[in-house]
Amino acid sequence: MKKIIVPILIVFISVVYIYQQNPMVTGEAVVHSVELMQKPSEEWGSSISPMDLSELEGLGPDNVNATLNIREGLWYRLLNRKQWEVTIKFKGNEPTVVFDATTGKLLDLYGPLN
Repeated sequence: MKKIIVPILIVFISVVYIYQQNPMVTGEAVVHSVELMQKPSEEWGSSISPMDLSELEGLGPDNVNATLNIREGLWYRLLNRKQWEVTIKFKGNEPTVVFDATTGKLLDLYGPLN
């Protein structure tokens, strides 16, 4: 009986720990999205050219839209996983960066990037 309870207890505690993880706050999400546009991860590097975002300095808060959403899929809903969608408007472009709110892993990047 004890052999069954210990693994079940470990799994339960792990799921509760993952469920309770805190996502990035809005300011961190905006900064991280700019970093992802400047230096995309290696798996995205071939499809996205690094952007020079020096023109973002002095950009007002009206030009940034950050939304925290629950990730799609049953597994992500059970684990309460969230994703940030950050859209930055500058020089007629509106790229949107979508990344995991806890790990910061890039999930998608869309919108006019050049």
